[in-house]
Amino acid sequence: MARGFRESRRRDRSKRRLAVLKWVFLILGLLGLGFMAYAAGTELARGQVREMKEKVEVLEADLSSITSRAAALQTERDEAVKREEALKEQVPTGKAREIFALLSKQLKAGVKEERLMFLVRSSGEAVRCRNEPVLKRFLVQTGLTRAKNDWVTFAKSAIVVRAKGEVARNAAGQPHAWFDQQKPITVSFTKINGGKSEATGLIPLQHSVVLGGDEYRFVITPAKARGFLQITADRCQVPR
Repeated sequence: MARGFRESRRRDRSKRRLAVLKWVFLILGLLGLGFMAYAAGTELARGQVREMKEKVEVLEADLSSITSRAAALQTERDEAVKREEALKEQVPTGKAREIFALLSKQLKAGVKEERLMFLVRSSGEAVRCRNEPVLKRFLVQTGLTRAKNDWVTFAKSAIVVRAKGEVARNAAGQPHAWFDQQKPITVSFTKINGGKSEATGLIPLQHSVVLGGDEYRFVITPAKARGFLQITADRCQVPR
């Protein structure tokens, strides 16, 4: 009977040890799983941190590029504003704008640049005229009339003056031997040393020719003789 009791106690101890071992293994397993989960979480967190750092670096690079571009655009804007202000200062206003428009119109009409520059330069200087006008008369060319007296000269033959006009016609449309004073004419001024200018329009006309340091001022009006013009020239000296 005592032997059976001892066997029973051994079996109880074995069962208790086995139960303890089971708990130990269970706890160790749970600890291993926890460690593995911790390690996996740590590695995942490190990966996320690396990814965030890479994104931050990319964003910082983009921000630096945007900042540089913004600075460049600001510089370009400042330069554009300066150019605009400079252009505004160069664009004439008021009376100066009217004068500029008039000069442009004269250039488009065929007036020589040298002539306009001469007039502008000499506009503030005192011009001394001789007040000794010379009057001459010549025939207007119409295509039907051509004669030796269809031109005159001034300045010791250095300026040759001719004129062209439209032929006058009667009520039946037949041409006369003179020009029509009611229509525009063209008076040409040719310098013997080169250069030509013209005055076109209805008479009377005014024109000037610069020759050396002198300016010859002409006034063209109809002559009493039909088909002729009379031209008056006055010589003026412009200070150099």
